[in-house]
Amino acid sequence: MKKFAAVVAVAVLFAFAAPVFAATNPFMDVPMNHWAYDAIGQLAAHGILSGYPDGTYKGKQPTTRYEMASALARALAVVDMTKASKQDVEMLKKLVVEFKDELDALGVKVDALDKRVSVIEERLGGWKLSGSLRVDLKNQDSKEAPLSEGSSTIARSRLIFERWFGDEENPMHFVGRLDDLDTGWTRFYVEIPFYWESTFIPGRFVWDMEEDYYLGGSTDFEATGGFYGLDSYLTDRTTDGLGWTKSFGMGSVHAYVTHPNLFEMNLGKTDDPDVLGAWGAWELFLMGKLQFTEQFGLDLGFQAFIGDNAEPAAADLKDGSFSFDNLWTVFGGLRFNFNDNIAFKGIVYHQQANGDWWVAADKKWYDADFDSTNAWKLIVDVKQEALKFTSLWLEYGQMDAGFVVPQGLGAVFAQGDVGSEYILPDDLKYWRIGLGQEWNEKWATHLFYYNYDFDKDASEDFKEWGLGVQYVYNPNVKFGLNFVKVDWDKKDDDNVLRFRTQVSF
Repeated sequence: MKKFAAVVAVAVLFAFAAPVFAATNPFMDVPMNHWAYDAIGQLAAHGILSGYPDGTYKGKQPTTRYEMASALARALAVVDMTKASKQDVEMLKKLVVEFKDELDALGVKVDALDKRVSVIEERLGGWKLSGSLRVDLKNQDSKEAPLSEGSSTIARSRLIFERWFGDEENPMHFVGRLDDLDTGWTRFYVEIPFYWESTFIPGRFVWDMEEDYYLGGSTDFEATGGFYGLDSYLTDRTTDGLGWTKSFGMGSVHAYVTHPNLFEMNLGKTDDPDVLGAWGAWELFLMGKLQFTEQFGLDLGFQAFIGDNAEPAAADLKDGSFSFDNLWTVFGGLRFNFNDNIAFKGIVYHQQANGDWWVAADKKWYDADFDSTNAWKLIVDVKQEALKFTSLWLEYGQMDAGFVVPQGLGAVFAQGDVGSEYILPDDLKYWRIGLGQEWNEKWATHLFYYNYDFDKDASEDFKEWGLGVQYVYNPNVKFGLNFVKVDWDKKDDDNVLRFRTQVSF
């Protein structure tokens, strides 16, 4: 914003000086019958354009293209979004194209103006509505029995509401999102410009801070049923709380505080609802995303669930009852870009859980500190521009038994029943390969192969592979045809054939 203001100040100086050198400037004067006169007159009448630096608009006085351009630059710098109509914004866009050379000569970057106009256009009318719809036609051979199970379902339905309000120079931004018909609001928050040029975020939000480290996180194939599996471990969860972010240089810092119920995490591995219902914790999260150079980036983070000392009532205590104390995880990720198309990434997690067990015979609580657990993965990410015919994702990772994934393991194993718990039941080694090919603006294909190997329980080992094709009917409508096979070592295989239609608006 400061850089843009400086550019506008230069434009204003040119506007003051324009009458002095109008006779010698290299551009022709604007004829009185030029459409720009009427356009600027219309914008001035609506309060969009301020005219000359003295605040007047000399509609009957011949002017130069320099003066027109400097007035336009000032208009785009201070335009009031509450006054601009769609027709006004279209006029501004047309004027930017007309006076491109003059704006360049004034030192005003046209691409920055285009971005400014796009932001204004996006926020017109205050409210913005967008959304998406996914409809799946699916046929699946179940692993429980060699029976075919077909279904047609709305796999996703989203409505996103946005509104900018408040100070036009530092507007606040409201976001609300309704998900999947019966789910309700999964986003409902406001981004508030805050002290130290930061942003304060109260409400319900979802941050995916590990997106760089999983396949599908930054690809478009997921939209039509492409890459599955190992998502974020700690983040990408619905959070009701207070968030705070700040950007600095090439990096940023993110933090939030909330107080979730830990019922689903089942740290004590019990089905007793009286015990489970007693678990609550303050969740604290802090992460810095540091980009030292265009090639080298480092992510450092900390997540802690601090128990609030809740425990079962005396009447409900039984041998083995569990009282949650805390669970904390530190993690660090490294990103190194060899060039624009080839990157090496790695992330490691260290986790410790603590609690207390009730021993009925002694009528007292004993420390139940769990062994520390770790998880890590290494990734080679190659864009299609490097190999020409395909992109390539190579990933190898390990997770210790007992590692807790707060967002649930259901997203980790797309087809396996291992994903029904939040705590990994066994040591795991896995590797994954993903290939994506964009043939043109309409057609794309993908292939993937995953191998999951558990240390002790071989019955849970499985391999998963799939392929698919995506067709872009238009920018808002995509179709995907996908086949996925899960090859269980000790169980019947899964076979899934799915046709997906995705509409976004």
